[in-house]
Amino acid sequence: MASLTNHCFFLILLLIIFAASSAKAQKESSPFYSIYSFGDSDSASTSDHLAAVLGLPSLQHFTEEGVEFESGISFMTPGATVMSPFSFIKNGIPAPQQSHHPQISAFMKLFYKDCFSFHDCGRNKVLQKAIVYMDQPGPNDYKHSLLHTKSISEVSKLVPDVVETIKSSIEQLIKDAEAKHFVVTGIIPMGCLPGFRTMFPEDDNSRKIKCHKGLNLFATLHNDHLWQALEELPLKYPEVEIIYADYFKAFMAVLLNHAFLGFKTETLMKVCCGSTGSGPFNFDPLRQCGEKGAVACSDRASHIHWDGFRLTPEASKNMIDTLFRKKGFVFPEFKFERDHGAAAAKRHHHSKVYGRFRDGLRHLLELHANNVVDY
Repeated sequence: MASLTNHCFFLILLLIIFAASSAKAQKESSPFYSIYSFGDSDSASTSDHLAAVLGLPSLQHFTEEGVEFESGISFMTPGATVMSPFSFIKNGIPAPQQSHHPQISAFMKLFYKDCFSFHDCGRNKVLQKAIVYMDQPGPNDYKHSLLHTKSISEVSKLVPDVVETIKSSIEQLIKDAEAKHFVVTGIIPMGCLPGFRTMFPEDDNSRKIKCHKGLNLFATLHNDHLWQALEELPLKYPEVEIIYADYFKAFMAVLLNHAFLGFKTETLMKVCCGSTGSGPFNFDPLRQCGEKGAVACSDRASHIHWDGFRLTPEASKNMIDTLFRKKGFVFPEFKFERDHGAAAAKRHHHSKVYGRFRDGLRHLLELHANNVVDY
């Protein structure tokens, strides 16, 4: 019994030492401690990919109870739009079920929880060492509008409202929570998504990669408006760093280098989860992924498109890697050490060693519980 007690005490001591050294390594290698993400939870894997690239912990998913503010949280919800329901109704479009306003409200509610003001809790200091990640705000607004028989030309009139709402959300987080570091992404080429290609067929088969020109021009219109709005904010808040991540350019880089990255040419524009044999994209609006009659492919990793409007996790990971490991995709560049990949690997090594000791302790305790330890 004394032998087991000594072993446990020794392992617990080592666990404490490794946990402390791992935390120290993280603080020394990156100025960021956590990520808070907003957007569509259908693409939530991009937040975890970003955390992995920066060597930060995976995000907790927000619930009313049981989350620690300091550890980084995803406030994403399914199908979230940027504009308020009233804005859609004003434009003759039925209101969607989800918007990102409740995400911001949930963040602020948690931010002020048990505090008379955030200065009392020090959460503003936590947020100053965190990244606020706004992942593709906007495309669900356009998708919802296009699905309700609005033309591309009509939907383009929503761009100023969408961008202004994004800008207002950023300003709220700056003023009310003292957030200092933002990563805001543009939207990917909508004209390359199988769902939109099915909705808006084109007869031009001369191009190798058949994306809808009009929809891609529309995505570019949104991105240009967004980038301009983001460049205006540092003039008003010079102490705040706002990074624009060019999803459009990163996605096209993945698409053009698909073979090198392990994606098959013959399934380049086909969905993995859909209706086999339904047109050139395996996409049927009446039998979408998750519905009766839809099937998932057995080789997801070789596909870029999961369904008509979402990417596979493998494609998302490659896009995030392109954004933050290559030059020319984020503007301005991150102000942290260039060798963040090596730093992340170092932290990963600490984590593996820490895990071995933790597993060893668990094993000893299990042996003790099952009375198989030789005293």
